[in-house]
Formats: sequence, structure tokens, C-alpha cells
Amino acid sequence: HHLRPPRHVVPPIAYTAVAVAKPGFLNGLLELLVPLRATLVPENHFRYPDVEGLRKNVLWEAVFLFHKCAHSHLAAQRLGYVGMHSWSLFNAYHSAYLGARSMMSLLGVAFPKLNGIQTLIDVYPQPEHAKGRKAKTRSSSRPTDEFVIVRLPQLDQLHLWEAFQRVLNVTEAGCWDDALRRELLDVSYDQITPPRNDFLYKAHYWPCDDLITDGNEDAFDQLVGAELDPDERGFLLRLSFAVYRLCELTITDLAHQSAVIKGQLDASRVAVDAHVPELAYYSRFVIGGEAKSGPIVPA
Repeated sequence: HHLRPPRHVVPPIAYTAVAVAKPGFLNGLLELLVPLRATLVPENHFRYPDVEGLRKNVLWEAVFLFHKCAHSHLAAQRLGYVGMHSWSLFNAYHSAYLGARSMMSLLGVAFPKLNGIQTLIDVYPQPEHAKGRKAKTRSSSRPTDEFVIVRLPQLDQLHLWEAFQRVLNVTEAGCWDDALRRELLDVSYDQITPPRNDFLYKAHYWPCDDLITDGNEDAFDQLVGAELDPDERGFLLRLSFAVYRLCELTITDLAHQSAVIKGQLDASRVAVDAHVPELAYYSRFVIGGEAKSGPIVPA
């Protein structure tokens, strides 16, 4: 099932034109794109004609964010594997955050700072003339020759998760695991960040029994749980697995259309180290999801 864009994503970009994103090699900073920086940031929001390089750089940013997500996804499980379960949860949150940003960029929503001003950019905006539900769901009506800039006061993590859920809610993608999508939508966006903040702002907070002595493997496996529940100790771990899985499915689907994207996917930390024992937790999570909803097999 290939990524279908009836509501938010528009017809395919020329993916092969994007620069290869090499970890540590900044070859496509969206914020430094000259035609974009020359665009006046509106007081609220405004629609502009497309500028050269914008879509390629949004896609490049999505790929680089995916590499960062994959790195922290593996790092969280390595910590869990050696018994440092609590700090693994902290790392898992950041994997989820990076994965959410990667997915949004893959679907055309990015958050660059333009000349020091925080913005949101939507490269596939709803047509101005669209009215009613039917107009909103026509993929053919999504323009590719214009984009919208929205001025933001700041990129607050709370609002990032709100935006992520809005993108999930208006996007139809046949390659996604819909059960995971529903899990992510069923959690209120304002409940996602507090478990991560507790590590930093509550002096006596430590979720697992591993502050002085390492935990055991079975205890870490149990943290994944069966559903996303902010009140469960392992909420952040399951959150990271769910976000990473949807991000992985999205970029895998795009890899069927582009050798460049496929090369990036194949070179990611998780793909290269796919058989390391630390990733067994995520593998069991994926297998468990397929057992519930059936395997997702790309067409």
C-alpha cells in the first residue's frame, strides 16, 4: 500500500532531486535557503508562490530528522538493554519528538526559523477556494505551486505534539498501521510532554527501580505495555516505538519511489544494526502489532 494523499499529502515530489542527507554533513539547511529567507514573514499567516529549492529542502530535513530519530531510537534501547531503564525512557521521548518532526516534514510541514522568527511552513496547503468536507478530501486540489508561512511565538513542545496529531488526523496513508495511528490520536497532546518533564523538574522523580542498581531485561520488556497510557511508567517507550514505526513505514513507502530515499533508509542506524540484540524490544513490539492487525505489506 503506497502513501496516498487524499487530504494532506499532495502528488509526489521529484524525490530523486533531493540532496543526500549525510549525518554530520549539513548540506540542505532549510533556514539558510536564500529565496525563503528573502520571503517576508507575515504577522499571522500568508500564502506565497513556491520558491526554488523549498520542497527539496523540506524533504532533506525530513530525512535528516529520520536519521536523528533512528539514532536516539537505538540509543534508548541500548540503555534499556544494559539495565538503565529510567534514562532509556527519557531518551525514548526525544526519539518520539524527532520522529514526529520527521513525519511532519515528510508530509510537507516544517518549522524553520526565518531571520530569527519561528515559523511553520506548509508546502501542501488547502486551496483557498476549498469549501466543505468534500473539497478538503480531494488530493487533486492540493496546489504544488504555493506554500503557507505561519508566524509562531515559539516552537513549544506542547504545540508540536498538537500539530503532529492534527497532521495524523487529516492524512490518509495506506502504508500506516492504523491501530498505532489511533493510539497516538487517542492520547491528549497535553499529556505527552509531562512524563519527560518530570525527570528534570521533580527532584524526587525516578520511574523505575534502577537508580542505584541496573534493572533486568524482563522488567524493561514489560515497560512497552499494550496501549499508550500516560499514567503507565513505560508510556514514553511505547510512544517512541509507535512514532518510530509510523515514521519507518512512511519513509519505507517513499523508498519504493526513490532510490535516493532507499539509500538513506538502508544507511540508517537501525537498518545497519537491524540484528543487534538491543533492537529485540522494538522487533517484538512490531510483531505484536502485526499479530493484532495483520502485517502491513508494501504493494
